[in-house]
Amino acid sequence: MNSGVAEFQKLHNELDQLRKAGKHEEGLKHCTSDCYFMTPFRPPYGIKDALEVMKNPKLQPYVNAESKIIVDDVKVSGDVAIDRGHFTLQHEGEKKGR
Repeated sequence: MNSGVAEFQKLHNELDQLRKAGKHEEGLKHCTSDCYFMTPFRPPYGIKDALEVMKNPKLQPYVNAESKIIVDDVKVSGDVAIDRGHFTLQHEGEKKGR
């Protein structure tokens, strides 16, 4: 694992612990004002909308779900860094698949 991937993996692990503890505001302090999130099932959104998204009742079953984020690659260009990865998420409920 290269050092950039390892650093981002550590950050994602820390952010996951904050998410599980319900400390969303604290987690967002790690993001820049022009940060964007690209997540499944919705268009990309910025940091200004992040708290609203996290508090959405439809997402609550996933907030405390068991999850694992794996950072696959990090690209840096000037003062911009982009990490790409994948995640798994398990939660209680009806098994419908998606």
